[in-house]
Amino acid sequence: MFVSWPLLAFLGFGVFCVGTVVGSFLNVCIYRIPWQKSVIWPASHCPRCFGAISASDNIPIIGWLALRGECRMCGLPISARYPLIEALVGLLFLGLFGVDVLLAPRDAFGQIPVSSLATLGYHALLVALLVAATFIDYDLLIIPDEVTVTGMVLGLGLGAAMPWVRPDPSTASTFLGGLGVGVVGLLVGSGLTAGVRSSFSFLLRREAMGFGDVTLMAMIGAFLGWQAAVLTFFLFPFFGLAHALWKLTKYLGKRLAGLESSSADREIPAGPYLSMAAVFLLFSWPWLWPNWAEGLFDMLHAIFWWMLGVNVGPLR
Repeated sequence: MFVSWPLLAFLGFGVFCVGTVVGSFLNVCIYRIPWQKSVIWPASHCPRCFGAISASDNIPIIGWLALRGECRMCGLPISARYPLIEALVGLLFLGLFGVDVLLAPRDAFGQIPVSSLATLGYHALLVALLVAATFIDYDLLIIPDEVTVTGMVLGLGLGAAMPWVRPDPSTASTFLGGLGVGVVGLLVGSGLTAGVRSSFSFLLRREAMGFGDVTLMAMIGAFLGWQAAVLTFFLFPFFGLAHALWKLTKYLGKRLAGLESSSADREIPAGPYLSMAAVFLLFSWPWLWPNWAEGLFDMLHAIFWWMLGVNVGPLR
């Protein structure tokens, strides 16, 4: 693709607009999928008067602003979360455009390779699935299989069809190589999470993590490879630290006041923070892997080799 800054600016704006449209569709998915409703039919409508929302009122962000956050027919307030999710997805897509296209290596003629646009689409699909999982888990403490199992299939299939699309060192050169990398990533992501879930559930005598977190990590591993899955799992507690401290403060406040606490005072959804860690890696991987993570995995490989006393070959 020919490179010019006006064209890149236009493409960036287009990517943002596409992101807001995807965010609008994700709003439907977030609301309907947990209740086993179709995300295609019926069309968007007001939950109180059941009036259909017109196409002009359904324009992402602009429609909500034009309606001043109220249903045109009955005046029911429309949550500001809808346009915020649309804007969030638009900005995430725009950020991916910056990392995967603007900052990507150019070809011999200084043009943007088509592979960079394919990588953008691949990562945008993962981000969309992560956004859906995040808000469903935050609302209901569940992550539906419709999101994660669909994501596993897409991650494996697209990663095999485009074996070069995953981040280094999980790239491959053949269909079978790309499929194998995805399968290993799926197994490592799900296996690591399932192992920690089982161990802590045994120690705490109650469920420590939901099984949806296991399938979410399987999806992330299928998309990004096993190294990114491992880093996602060990980084996600840092993203959830503020929420955990707030929950702990609230719980201790109730105990000190002699008030009865509920399980909701102790439960924290892991899905949103696993998703945040994965998105962080998407944006930072071109710098994080060569400058830090690659050396970390090399060191772990050396320790593993020393403990076993045999050379098992490069883990990468």
